Amino acid sequence: MSEQTAKVIIRWVSILGIVVSLLLQNRWASMILIVSCALVSIGILYSKLPELSNVPKDSSKVRTLRYITIFNVIFVLVLIGVGVLLEKGFIVLSDKQSLFLLPTIFAVLIFGIGHAAPKIPYNRYTGLRLPWTVRDEETWTVAHRILGHLSLPCSVLCFAGVGVNLETSVSVSVTMLSVWILVPAVLSYVFFYKKWHRNN
Repeated sequence: MSEQTAKVIIRWVSILGIVVSLLLQNRWASMILIVSCALVSIGILYSKLPELSNVPKDSSKVRTLRYITIFNVIFVLVLIGVGVLLEKGFIVLSDKQSLFLLPTIFAVLIFGIGHAAPKIPYNRYTGLRLPWTVRDEETWTVAHRILGHLSLPCSVLCFAGVGVNLETSVSVSVTMLSVWILVPAVLSYVFFYKKWHRNN
């Protein structure tokens, strides 16, 4: 399968899954279809990562891309599974346990991706894809190094609101996720802007 064919299949499988699931009246059938289409797309993406990312197959950076892909799949599937179990009443959380739920989800997301972020190669598929990071490899590197540096403190601080109340716990977690994304975005833009003006 060529790189172009892989892109077309991923695009159309994703569109088909969304459109058909919206037409289905059964919520479970819609969810199963969306997850199935997503897994097909991710499977193709996983097998074609070197070609799609323009990274040599024997490069250690391919392992980082595959790690991120697998992490994302497992993370989403676990979230869906926990959500279904909570909705069906198979898992019942106490008020104290509820305080830890969102901080734990965000902390795992931030740390799981953040610790690998500095190793993510310059590409258009995985990572902090912003107009300025995908235009310049050096800006991409700066953004992902900052992501990596912020991952541990932000993941730990997600729990700063735990012990107060649910609203505070959620607010602190959302704030930490926002800081983790916005700080690298802003600083990398400043870097890109200065570099662009220096070279023009």
